[in-house]
Amino acid sequence: MAQPRPAWLRQIDLEVIGIRPARPADAAHLTHIAMAAKASWGYPASFMARCRAALAVDAAMIREREFHLAEDESGILGFYGFEAEPDGIGLSHMFVLPQASGQGIGRLLWNHAVEQARKQGAAVLIAVSDPNAAGYYARIGAAPAGSRPSEIDPARPLPIYRLQLSPSPAHEASR
Repeated sequence: MAQPRPAWLRQIDLEVIGIRPARPADAAHLTHIAMAAKASWGYPASFMARCRAALAVDAAMIREREFHLAEDESGILGFYGFEAEPDGIGLSHMFVLPQASGQGIGRLLWNHAVEQARKQGAAVLIAVSDPNAAGYYARIGAAPAGSRPSEIDPARPLPIYRLQLSPSPAHEASR
């Protein structure tokens, strides 16, 4: 039997969520979302303090790399960013506000990231996951592809997931 939603957790209408490129002025808010989402797994404060540098998004990152966010009339609900990987494109960040999780925002962001990666001609979309989020990437169709040490704690392996991308029709037509 499904647990009832807590009263403080509002229902989000996916029909009114927009996805747009992040702007440098969004950086502090994106960092807040990343930290809140990471903390929702129950990590101790000492671990979260070490995560801050790895999860921080600053204006320079947004100017240099591609970041997109999902928002509705209440504000930013989640976001993702890209980073270069040797054999594809990687998600440098993929976070949803804890109070908005479980309502399809992560799926919207993932689908948008897949579409954007295809438009860029990437062969593979790669997600290095928090161990607690690994099941999410498996559920959305990414395949397990080993692990890599965490920047925060090299003794802590982070699962890697890969989604093989077919070239987009526009990319194929340009060949």
